[in-house]
Amino acid sequence: MSGISTALEQFVQILVGGIQSLAEGIASGVVAMAKALFLDITPATNSTPEVVNGLSVFGGIVAIFAGIGLAVALTTRVYTWVTSLGN
Repeated sequence: MSGISTALEQFVQILVGGIQSLAEGIASGVVAMAKALFLDITPATNSTPEVVNGLSVFGGIVAIFAGIGLAVALTTRVYTWVTSLGN
């Protein structure tokens, strides 16, 4: 019985290890893509680390439109709440 449980344990470890490696690879790819799209980065050299200079042009445009969308949504909610006070 010990041989079956050992084999099953090894099978589960291989399966979980493969899933973990896949998830880590996907996560590092998503992080790299987000950095490339939204941040203006000076690459690292031997003597200096990676430096974030600010938002990229695309990141700035996304932030502006997100702010406008948030303002419109909040204004709509406040307007609806104020107009419902008399009812």
